[in-house]
Amino acid sequence: MKSLLVAALIGIWFPAIIFKPYIGVLVWSWVSYMAPHTYTYGFALTFPFLVLVGALTAVGTIMTKEKTSLPMHPIIVLFLIYAFWTYLTLAFAFEPSVSMEKTSNTTKKIVFILLACMIMQTPKRLKMFFYVMIASLLFIGVKGGLFTLMTGGVARVQGAGGMMGDNNQLAMAMAMLFPLTVYMAQYPPKKIMKWPLIFASITVPMAVIGTQSRGGLAALLATFLMFIMKSRYKFRVLAVGIPLAIAGVNFMPESWTARMETTEDATDDQSFMGRVSMWKYATNLTADHPIEGGGYDVFYVRRLEPVYMPPGYKARAPHSVYFEVLGEHGYVGLFIYMTLMFTAWYAGGTNRRRFEPFKETRWLGDMSAAMQVSIVAFAAGGLTVNIATFDVYYHLLISIVLCRVVGDRIIEKGVTEFGADEPEPSEAEAGSKDRKKPKKSKKWAPPRPAGRPVPAERSF
Repeated sequence: MKSLLVAALIGIWFPAIIFKPYIGVLVWSWVSYMAPHTYTYGFALTFPFLVLVGALTAVGTIMTKEKTSLPMHPIIVLFLIYAFWTYLTLAFAFEPSVSMEKTSNTTKKIVFILLACMIMQTPKRLKMFFYVMIASLLFIGVKGGLFTLMTGGVARVQGAGGMMGDNNQLAMAMAMLFPLTVYMAQYPPKKIMKWPLIFASITVPMAVIGTQSRGGLAALLATFLMFIMKSRYKFRVLAVGIPLAIAGVNFMPESWTARMETTEDATDDQSFMGRVSMWKYATNLTADHPIEGGGYDVFYVRRLEPVYMPPGYKARAPHSVYFEVLGEHGYVGLFIYMTLMFTAWYAGGTNRRRFEPFKETRWLGDMSAAMQVSIVAFAAGGLTVNIATFDVYYHLLISIVLCRVVGDRIIEKGVTEFGADEPEPSEAEAGSKDRKKPKKSKKWAPPRPAGRPVPAERSF
């Protein structure tokens, strides 16, 4: 029965996707994040809903009369370069058959992300894309936070399936979700949703703590510190955040405290030392293949285990974004990946500085700042979690690009600076035809090189 219900909820949108491909992007996001099919036990559990939604969206994009183009933002350029490099390393993979499954899954993500970036280039569509992502993740986050509160933190919050298959991946997603939830509470779709979103912003960190993931806790701490740095209301954040953090930690049982304290005695923690052994595996492999690495999922090629694995340890997951990329795609791949991450972080800050001064675009600036904090959470938590191709991270990248595209188009139409409105005119001035209008920002254009004369008819 559950399978039929999920299939009906997804399939009802199929006809509309062909004529309105942006609906396909929203359905893809919902199924990808919430993974409703994983809550069933029938045919829906293994049915390729995402493949079908992606195919219909691609057909709809080809058939649409709308002008669609891929913005040549630095993030997009670096993303395409990185994708090309991963396919190139597949040609040099130790066992291409082992790499093919991850290559196929990543290709689907790449294609759909590029489609979304072409389709969702209006304020309304960007908001819908963002709302669906947050709502889908909040379904898992609020449920996990309430479960932690109800069980006193004794039971562990487990992965939700799909891209959040274990507690570490779930903890990372929730840590990245926290600043986005705070943004949503600041800009709720409806005023009635403000307090529920404030409550959600409290339960989401509890879900991170409930996973008992040390990587997730590190990501949450990094998020909190960056949030303080980015917030306009630092004192308020500290006044509310510190007591909540202390209360949350004291609420958890001794078993949770003991697990978190193992980070202080890393050399005595077998789990941590097992991760270190995989990091040595990656560096040993790239010492022989520094340029191309070993291809996707090289860590699961069993014949390489006695060659590159430190004695006394068995091969396992790499448990680090950075060593994952290093082992799979070499130092070149890692350099491109790190450049992409830094560019995304910098672009988020650039968006905020550009859009914050104007009433019509401040929401885009704050959205970009929230995503910038989420990227910091990914960068910190990624030290101990292998999620280099994480859907949430990829979607944040294109959302930053979409913020720039949408914001620039709004500015081109004319925007009002905060504080630029003139005071009400007196009665004597009320009838004057020369009454000043609110200031409008000038059309943006790139700065001209120093020393080059500016034509009289143009100014920046």
